[in-house]
Amino acid sequence: MKQCKYNAGIDIGGTKVNIGIFHKTGAIVDKVKIASQQSEDIETFIDRVGSELKRLAQKCSIHIDEIDFIGIGVPGTVDMRHGIVEYCPNLFWDMIPLKEYFQTIFLKQEIMVIQDSWAGALAEHEFGAGIGYADMACITLGTGIGGGIIVNNRIFAGAMHCAGEIGHIIIEKDGRSCNCGNRGCLEKYASGNGIYDQAMELFPERLEGMRDGAESVFELAYQGYEPALELIEQSVQMLAMGLANLVGILSTEAIIISGGLCEHEELILKPLQKYILEYGYHSWTRQNRLAVKQAKLGSDAPMIGAAFLYKGTGI
Repeated sequence: MKQCKYNAGIDIGGTKVNIGIFHKTGAIVDKVKIASQQSEDIETFIDRVGSELKRLAQKCSIHIDEIDFIGIGVPGTVDMRHGIVEYCPNLFWDMIPLKEYFQTIFLKQEIMVIQDSWAGALAEHEFGAGIGYADMACITLGTGIGGGIIVNNRIFAGAMHCAGEIGHIIIEKDGRSCNCGNRGCLEKYASGNGIYDQAMELFPERLEGMRDGAESVFELAYQGYEPALELIEQSVQMLAMGLANLVGILSTEAIIISGGLCEHEELILKPLQKYILEYGYHSWTRQNRLAVKQAKLGSDAPMIGAAFLYKGTGI
């Protein structure tokens, strides 16, 4: 790829869109956040996002032609080679030629599209907690569980463009019903929503008057409430089983944990590493080389990774 003066990254989510302009070194010039509006048709939405990027460039005294690469992250399955969003349930997109749409607005720019969790993994690999690890996985623990995999310093997509969907591996036969249509998915036990749903079944009375979501369960745990502590520990154990299997298959040397739940170091990160080593294959656990680290880039990671996709795709 030709040397660029500026790159742009766009992270499209179900409720918001993060747009940033970056120097080629990785330093951010400026960024803006706008609301997603699911009622919009695709062309109107893309026109609005494109106009916002142009407005941001103008604010920064950058001519739009000085940006010659634009990366776009979306919360769904993406064929990166052709720039097609194959499936994006949060936005109700199905086989959307997103690159083609954006290319009608930005005629001179090179454009690439990627799944947002993969973009986040690439950002951590290039600029965050994953620096120095050629083979790593970045797992997002939030409302659900997402993942991005780096193999030999490149994003691993797989033949069906859905590598890293660790939230939907089956961890318990005939287990809890998942929104994906299966039962027993890891996401239903170890994500924020999964933890909260289980808490509402186990001790709903203790959650009355507290805010909705997993943070209320962690609040109870920090207060020493034993059922909350036990639930979180069981969830970490489930997650560790899934990650131990991931390491056994891919032989990753680092697992970076991002998302809202990664902030709970004592309750999530420290026991997670212990349990992964407990459940993993002795051939690699005995070496104790696996690094489990907290992500550094926060919610901007997918936007940052999108802006530098050419570093990690080889396309």
